[in-house]
Amino acid sequence: MTRDPGWGAVKAKLKGLSASELVTLIRDLYQASPENRQFLRGRLLPDAADLEEYRSRVIDAVFPDPFSRKPVRVGEAQRLIRHYRLATGDEPGAVDLMLALVEAGTGQSLDLGYANEGYFASLERVLETVVEAFSSLPEAPRPSVVQRLRQLAVRAEPIGWGYGNAVRQITAPVTSPRVERTSSRRGSGP
Repeated sequence: MTRDPGWGAVKAKLKGLSASELVTLIRDLYQASPENRQFLRGRLLPDAADLEEYRSRVIDAVFPDPFSRKPVRVGEAQRLIRHYRLATGDEPGAVDLMLALVEAGTGQSLDLGYANEGYFASLERVLETVVEAFSSLPEAPRPSVVQRLRQLAVRAEPIGWGYGNAVRQITAPVTSPRVERTSSRRGSGP
């Protein structure tokens, strides 16, 4: 088994390359895989269409077409969100994707009866991450996130396995009227 030399060795080698050698290396990375292309476009040429592409892929991973016989892949959806965040640095977009993941998973459970303890635990962890990230979001996307969380809590209510209750409890710190009033007071002047 070969030992991984680590980032330090790679970084040292990169520092010794000329600008044209770096461009050639990045071109080769770009051509090596669709994921690399998507990453480099997201980092260097951000576009709103990228978020839509990621959203579509996240939803397809969590709630694939039932006739496609594709498995549910929550881990793949989470990987896509990490990739989006790393490529773009767009935290509101990453929160949007996490919400899309939980909404799609909740929809799948409601529409198809898909359920198991591990599945719901994964959805709950993602939802907890959304709530934790809420305070660091800019003011502009917050009302939309609150509205989506409220709708999610209503949709999840009839789902068993304790999921409906968990969604209500997890979202309460963000969706309670007291939190909204405090947030809007902070944003207004004296």
